[in-house]
Amino acid sequence: MTKENLLVTLADKNYIDQAKQLFSSVYWNAGWKGDYMLLAHEIPEKDLKWFRKKGILVKKCKPLHDKKINNYSPVVLDKFYLFTPEFKKWKNVIYLDADIIVRASLDELTKIRGFASPRVSSMNQPIRDYFVRNRNDKKMKLLKKIYNLNRLAFNSGIMAFSTRIIKENIFRNVILLLNKYKSLALGDDPLINLLFYKKWKELPLVYDVLPRHIIDFFKLDFADIKGIILHFISRKKRDKPWNPKNPFYEEWKNNLDRAELIDLNNIPKGKKWSKFEIYWNSLILKKRGIFYTFLKKQKNIFLYILNMPDRLLGKFGIFLKKRNPDLYNKLKKIEKKIRK
Repeated sequence: MTKENLLVTLADKNYIDQAKQLFSSVYWNAGWKGDYMLLAHEIPEKDLKWFRKKGILVKKCKPLHDKKINNYSPVVLDKFYLFTPEFKKWKNVIYLDADIIVRASLDELTKIRGFASPRVSSMNQPIRDYFVRNRNDKKMKLLKKIYNLNRLAFNSGIMAFSTRIIKENIFRNVILLLNKYKSLALGDDPLINLLFYKKWKELPLVYDVLPRHIIDFFKLDFADIKGIILHFISRKKRDKPWNPKNPFYEEWKNNLDRAELIDLNNIPKGKKWSKFEIYWNSLILKKRGIFYTFLKKQKNIFLYILNMPDRLLGKFGIFLKKRNPDLYNKLKKIEKKIRK
């Protein structure tokens, strides 16, 4: 019997353990009472038996593209299937990437009307950052005429929506966007951002906390990081929670081990955050993001000034180097540290 709400993740044969860990954290920590589904990208049937045995629905996804999308695996495009009519049997759908740990209830996300997602990286990152930067490309020029690429972007690794958004042509529209802009798009994010251009609602930032960003920049201990969803966005192995050297490995591994104990006929209570906790902690994350964005802009200005003696001021740069080499060298050392 189909339940009212559905939680979905996506995996190929290389992300099977990651999908198990995600479902386990959703089961134990969120106490998710809805249906669970795996979007399976070319995963052997023998590896899907575990999910089926646990009562997790499996949808085998036919690849929508046979090549990488600007160095991004075509696996990510399977998210587009979420916007097909078969998902209308559920009232609300939550999609989470497999590089996520869920720590508390997701019930508030089942109340979404329309389409919602968190902003990117708790900062004001624009849509243009999701595209290859080629000003002279004809398609890019056309794209800029149709869309304001300076608008705030959302992160399609976390999406929550009411299935009322699934109209007759929505899947067709996203495929058209893929065919039109695949040479410029950095994965699936830009295409889904265009699909819901000016139509998305912003989720509180506790639903997309980036641990490495907070640890590296704000020098916080990993134990002090608070969030309902921890999202490990990175291409670096050190940043992934399944890396034994990662500070979140123990938590991730514990969730993976407990996946064997999932019993969808007996849902645990889970942990709940109050609306105040969601609001307050999201506000803290937002302020950190504003601070980070400000310093990043100052860094770019500073780097520009540091490069001026060599690049723009010519003889003055040579003069400064001769007259005050200590100052010149100190500025260069600062430049190197900032560039790291």
